[in-house]
Amino acid sequence: MPDDVAEAIRSYGDALTPSSIVVDETRLLRAHVGGALLHSPRVRRILDTGSFAHGTAVAGRSRLDCLVVLEGSKPRTLPKAIDALRAALVEGAGSTGAPASALGVFASRLENGDSLVIDRPGTAGLRLIPSYEARDAGAVDTVWVPDAAHRWVPHLPGSRELLLSRIDDDGALRALIRLLIAWKHEHGIGITSYYLETVALRQALQQRSFSLLWDVCWVWERLANDGLLPLPDLTSPTGTQRVLPKASLARSIEEQFAVERAASTARAAINAYMDGDAEQVGRCLRALFGPGFPGLGEQGLGE
Repeated sequence: MPDDVAEAIRSYGDALTPSSIVVDETRLLRAHVGGALLHSPRVRRILDTGSFAHGTAVAGRSRLDCLVVLEGSKPRTLPKAIDALRAALVEGAGSTGAPASALGVFASRLENGDSLVIDRPGTAGLRLIPSYEARDAGAVDTVWVPDAAHRWVPHLPGSRELLLSRIDDDGALRALIRLLIAWKHEHGIGITSYYLETVALRQALQQRSFSLLWDVCWVWERLANDGLLPLPDLTSPTGTQRVLPKASLARSIEEQFAVERAASTARAAINAYMDGDAEQVGRCLRALFGPGFPGLGEQGLGE
């Protein structure tokens, strides 16, 4: 078993990363569904986004997010966009010419009121998000996407990947984001992954990674002190867009205790690390990330 915290976190991070087989099967599913969608006259283009595109996906938790850019102007309400996306999926499935028994791959369900999810064994699944062209809202290629409050906000596809590539030269930032997403799913925290990613980006821009244990502790402590407030979207095409942790301030407050508990547990892990108490460090990290976190050696840390 790993007898050093850094090695344990690296080992855990490796275990969180989707296998190449799952990634390949998910890409095949995306190609199949995406190809069919593009046969619908309602669909202009499809763009990959989210944790898979950013290199921060968590095995068994993250889906491949796809922005399905639909024809026309964005509707006033998101349900109308969902209806248009569902209709495009039906049209696309019909265009494949496959027998009805083979069309189960296109079976979708509504999730969070803002997307359609397609699950298939052996893959990470797809999350189809309706979007619309927004050339008047910022840079070229800008699209309208729904935010946590189901409001249309401008988004520049690829901007997050570009920023990550520029500042994450050693992989520490992506590892930090993956840890935050894993914590979120382990405890059923309703904070959006995009918000947690934004928090990690802010941390990386203000201070270079020292240690993932310290990094994740500082993130939680700052959130605990500042509260789950809207944050500037560092890759917004307008420069003014803010990222919401949840649909409303009231719902964000519901998650504040979980953040404070994570901050205190991470600080306890650091204190135990400084005292050379490997067992206590392990207990704290398993409390944060679940029983799947690898054990630590019985001897003092770093010896």
